[in-house]
Parts: sequence; structure tokens; C-alpha cells
Amino acid sequence: MFWKFDLNTTSHVDKLLDKEDVTLEELMDEDDVLQECKAQNRRLLDFLCQQHCMEQLVTLITHEPPVDMDEKVRFK
Repeated sequence: MFWKFDLNTTSHVDKLLDKEDVTLEELMDEDDVLQECKAQNRRLLDFLCQQHCMEQLVTLITHEPPVDMDEKVRFK
């Protein structure tokens, strides 16, 4: 009975984007954020294209993380 199952496919990324004060770090911690970008999740792409997010992303890419950080967090 296929129709008995709740097949609500709302991703964790969409649930985070529903929050009013979501941060880039919270989104980046989600495992499926890349898949959502590849699937062209419009809400996610709109959020990532905001000026403050773009600046944070560029900073994350261009600056080395501190050496004293935990290695798993440092290279995530």
C-alpha cells in the first residue's frame, strides 16, 4: 500500500532555510548541501547568492584555517 506512506521529501536544507536566523555555517554543516546545489534548489541558491554569504564563502576559500583547530573541523 504505497499511498499509506508519508513521502514528504523536504530536505534538511529546506528545513534550515525555513528558520529566520539561519547561518552559512549551519548550511555548510549539512551533508547534502552539495546535492541540493546540484539539484538547483532555488531557495538555497538564492541564500548563497546574498552579498554576505558570498563574502563569507570567498573568505573560507582564500584564507587558511587556524592551525590550532580540530583537524576534522579545519578541513571540512
